[in-house]
Amino acid sequence: MEPINSTGKPEEPSASVTGMSGGRIALFVAGSLVTLLALAVLAGGAAILAFNHTERDSTGFFASANEIYATDGYAIVSDELDVGTDGPDWLFEEGRLATLRLRGASQGAGRELFIGIAPTAQARDYLAGTSYATVSDLDFDPFQVTYRSSSGTSAPGEPGDESFWSASEQGSGTQSLEWDVAKGNWSVVVMNADASAGVDASLSVGAKVGFVFWVGIGLMIGGALLLLGGAALIYLGVRGRARARPSPAVSATA
Repeated sequence: MEPINSTGKPEEPSASVTGMSGGRIALFVAGSLVTLLALAVLAGGAAILAFNHTERDSTGFFASANEIYATDGYAIVSDELDVGTDGPDWLFEEGRLATLRLRGASQGAGRELFIGIAPTAQARDYLAGTSYATVSDLDFDPFQVTYRSSSGTSAPGEPGDESFWSASEQGSGTQSLEWDVAKGNWSVVVMNADASAGVDASLSVGAKVGFVFWVGIGLMIGGALLLLGGAALIYLGVRGRARARPSPAVSATA
């Protein structure tokens, strides 16, 4: 039964009560949404921390399995690695973001392997006029590599004699190259150390990314704060609605 005032007409709910009810409901809905967001952020942080703990090797690198890369040409070259050319220098300072590791061994009997990283422009100049394969697409699970061929009739000089490499390793058996990622345009080049044609190598690609752990920790902290905020909003909404519940109306006597 609607409340009746002294004039005998139904009494309208006061604006203050109506506004308060709508505001408390909004708090409850907002709190529920923030709580759902908090749970998603916490799950993401937990997944990153678990990945960081279980997928690294004993030296702290995330690494692929050894896979075969081969070409009839003189070199296998990565597609251009564009590292922060449009970003601030302080962020892409050498070694700040990650360390790249390349491990490999020649599959050819008696052949030594060369692995090098160089500025893309200089690597292309070095290989200009020769036949080589550029990795245009690479998937690790399952492994599949697609090459883009470059043709030529010239033969390059031995890569170890060149001075433009930012980092390089060569020799028989397994070679391991570690390079602190720096700002610029870079290419990875894999060759036979004697610069002969027909490269056939087993390679593993790895990276050590120091900030992964802190990203996980940051998400866990942010998720916990969001969860507290969501719980507070829900509490205020439920508590306010309970307090704003109107008392039973008393009908006027005839």
